[in-house]
Formats: sequence, C-alpha cells, structure tokens
Amino acid sequence: MNLSNYLHPGKNSRRLLSAVILFALLVIAPKSAAAEVYGVKDAAGHFQPRLDITVGNKEVVLKKVNPQDRFRSLAITLNPKNAALIRNVGLLNMEWVNSAGKAGKEVQFAGPRYDPTTRRFEDAMGKSIEVRILDKSNRNLFAGKSLSDLFDIHVDDMPLVSSQSVTEKDRTVQMGHGRDVSLNIDKQSIVFNENNFKKGEILNIDNRSGANQVVGIELPEKGLLYYQIIKKPEQTKIPREAWKRFTIPPDSGVFVVLIPEPDPIQLAMINGKNILIRVYQGTIVKDTLRVPITVATDLSGGPAETSSKAEVASPPASAQSISQTKKPSPASEAASTAAGHGSERQPVAAQTGSSETKLWIALGVNIGLLAILAGYVIFFLLPKIQVLQDRITKNEIFIHHSRESIREELEAVKADILSHVSPHPDQE
Repeated sequence: MNLSNYLHPGKNSRRLLSAVILFALLVIAPKSAAAEVYGVKDAAGHFQPRLDITVGNKEVVLKKVNPQDRFRSLAITLNPKNAALIRNVGLLNMEWVNSAGKAGKEVQFAGPRYDPTTRRFEDAMGKSIEVRILDKSNRNLFAGKSLSDLFDIHVDDMPLVSSQSVTEKDRTVQMGHGRDVSLNIDKQSIVFNENNFKKGEILNIDNRSGANQVVGIELPEKGLLYYQIIKKPEQTKIPREAWKRFTIPPDSGVFVVLIPEPDPIQLAMINGKNILIRVYQGTIVKDTLRVPITVATDLSGGPAETSSKAEVASPPASAQSISQTKKPSPASEAASTAAGHGSERQPVAAQTGSSETKLWIALGVNIGLLAILAGYVIFFLLPKIQVLQDRITKNEIFIHHSRESIREELEAVKADILSHVSPHPDQE
C-alpha cells in the first residue's frame, strides 16, 4: 500500500474536499437577512435615504445610512394586526450602538418611552448610529416577517418608505420576480374536514408589491352556506357586484371567508372547485391564480363527481404561479347569477342560528350563576344568619331577666322606704 496517495492527495481530491467543505458551510451556516434601504420623500418628491433596516429571526437592526445624521425623533409603532407581537411587547429589548460601534446596555422596548395606548415607542437618535430591537421570547416573533408586518417607523415625524417601493412604483406587474410579486396567498388549497366545516376557512390575500393592484375574485356559489370578501384592516365587506374587479392598496389585503353547507350532497358540489384570483393590468387579465377546494371523504360520503376532470387532476397552485383561465360561457354566467340571488338569504339563516345559539349559551350561563349564588347563600350565609339569630335570642332573654331583677329590687327598696316612714297624722 502506497501511503503517499493519502499523505499527498492529488489536485482532484483537493477540489473534491474543498467542494464538500463549501457545501457544508452553505448548509450549516445561518443565513443572514439582507438589509433594505428606507428613507423619506422631500418636498419635491425625491427619495432621501435614512436607515438600512435588516429583519432577522431574533432582531431588527436599524442603522443610519449617514452616521452624521441626527434624528430628533425616531418613532416605532407596533403593527396593530400583529397580535402576537403586541402580546409579547414586554419581551422586546432595545440596544443602542454608539459611533464607536459599542453596544450599550439593553433596555425594555415597553419602557418609559413607550405609549401602550398607541403602541408607539419614540426617542431621539442623535449620536447613536444603530439601534437593535431584540426578541427575547421563545416565539420567533420576527422570523419570516417583513418590516411592515412588524413595525411602522417614522423619522422626524415623516414615514419611512422602502427604496424598492419608490423605484418600482410605476413598473408593471411581473409575477415571480422579487418585489414585483403582486399577491401573497397564505394557503395553496382549502380543505374542509370534520375540524373546520362548521366554522369554515379563511383565505388571506395580501398585496406586497408596493403599488395598487387591481384584482378579481371568483368563488363557487353552490355548496357554500356563507361566503364573503372583507377588506383589511377596515374589516368592511366588499359588495358582491365589485368582486369581479376591485383595488387592493399596497401593504393591505383582503380575506375570504368560506363556510360550507352541512349537507353532504351540497358539500360534494364544491369538491374539486377552484377559487380564481385574477390580477389585472389595465383592462387585461395579466395573471390568474387558482386555489383548489377539497372536501374530505368522511364529510361528502365518498368521492364526489366534479364538473371537470381537469380541475380534479390539477395540482395545488402556488401563490406565485401563472396560469391561463377560460372565460365562462354566457349560459354558466346566467346560471351563477340565478344561484347568487338564492345564496343571499343563506348568510341571514346562518346569522339567525348563531344568534339563537348565543341566547341559549347566555341563558345557561345565567342559570349557572344563579345556582352558584344559591349554593353560596345555603352553605355560607344561612349558618351565619342562624348564629346571629341565636345571639339575638340570648340578648333578648338577658335583657328580660335584667328588667325583672331591676323591678324586684325597686319593689324591695320601695317597701323598705315605706316601712321607715311614719304614718301621716291626717291619715290616722
């Protein structure tokens, strides 16, 4: 055996070893989040950079673009839609870094500079060149989130905007390319089973493009007890006549509420159907997204027949996939319109049943409270009342005996006095 092959490996072996080490570093090493430049717009509409902001898994770093800048006010407001962040605000810390790059002592985000009513932290940022918001919880509050999901930041009372949103404001929608991705959809498919068919499912659609997006949403009308499209964050319903075409502002969105019919025959009607989300550019449908609906076999009573084999065979669509849809025929549009008039009454029935359920629940709660109150009176108040009655009876007996004793003593004194007094002459 020649040991020189092991002691002096060849060029190919060294290349292979280097490739293995590089691959291991890429896989094992933690990924660092990319910084994004944020700034303000001046009076002329020009973008002025202010901060490099990096959102990591456990920290958000705000670093001055120009270390010589002095901010009289840096305001950081929690996103009112991020309930987890608001609940855990006490576990957020702030760390200020001076011009020498030395970090100071960590202080609580929800400290003296935090207003809990407005969920706003505000302080000056003079000599410090960087500030870090640290997540001290075990919930990974920042992981997978964008800055707009977490905070709204103002510098000197001016809102910060992303440099990318400024440069890309007038660009056309290009699905699947960086920030040009027009819509984020939180579910690739809707599945109704025993766990959710009573309360339904919610599909969130958010606009992350930095510009207004015109969309249209088509929902299956048959087989659904209740269906509605609601704007974020106003929580206002979008009229049904506007579903075919409406605008979603940047950093906003809508959520679609779907509650299926409890009847297995009706449930089978939506099995294999698709929610169609169309993205418009002008008057042209630029892209179409599909979210398939599936009903579990234990609800529908077995595999249901669908109106189109292609719809059943189609795989779940990604939120960023591009597909071309066929326009519905006039006959199908007329049938959908006729079915829509009947479905308008279905939400009313659902709301009536919900109101009756709430009344029964309230009645049961009141009866339970009355039972608790009666038990309290029987086991706690009645013994005390009995003790008080006994004491009152004893006091009355004592007073009665005292009164009799005093009366007898007075009679004895009176008789004694009369015995010592001589009879009056006139009385003789």
